[in-house]
Amino acid sequence: MSSQDDIFKNGEADQWFARNRGAMDRLSDSDHVLSHDIQLLSGWLQPARNDIHNILEIGCCNGQKLQALCRELDASGAGVDPSSQAVEDGNMRMQGVPAHLRCGTADALPFDSGRFDLVYFGFCLYLMDRRTLLQALSEADRVLRSGGFLAITDFDPGVMHKRTYTHREGIFSYKQDYSKFFTESGLYYLVSKAAFSHRQAFFDPVADERVSMVLLYKEIDAYPLRATAF
Repeated sequence: MSSQDDIFKNGEADQWFARNRGAMDRLSDSDHVLSHDIQLLSGWLQPARNDIHNILEIGCCNGQKLQALCRELDASGAGVDPSSQAVEDGNMRMQGVPAHLRCGTADALPFDSGRFDLVYFGFCLYLMDRRTLLQALSEADRVLRSGGFLAITDFDPGVMHKRTYTHREGIFSYKQDYSKFFTESGLYYLVSKAAFSHRQAFFDPVADERVSMVLLYKEIDAYPLRATAF
């Protein structure tokens, strides 16, 4: 049976890009209009902007959000997305911003360990195959330097569950708080969290519509040596 990752690589990611391209064009970066998640993230990171030089967005689509984030933080960017059409479109748009997009999936990132100061999962974890999810999370951790930041925008319903995907039979949307994979390891610290939804830039009382933006810090030394107690 094909994995969800394979289904997206073999055409569904391109279909997603085609369905959503109009909305993305209306939020064109050339108009300097920031999406709600990028407004939040860039604002939270302003105090650390001098330490953020290289940004990776996983699930970048055509890179409009990455382009805006690089501009706001004066950084270079890289993006990975399974849609070859989105990547091609995005690379043509990257004018005046030092950023480049690649076609690929999160479970095999083509970057050196510790290369990035900020890694951003841009609303994609809910569609990843569960058989490769842990590998994708591990890859994000691998390419993020100690002392760097990890950001996640995704569904945050309170109770983990799955729903059938509207546009393609055999695909599920997996909704849960993905930040817990990192914070409960003790290796990451929760810096900021904001709740909103597709329908409004504020908390949604309908649990299944809830989305959150989370910013995490990767501890430089999660196990500091304590003096021996006698």
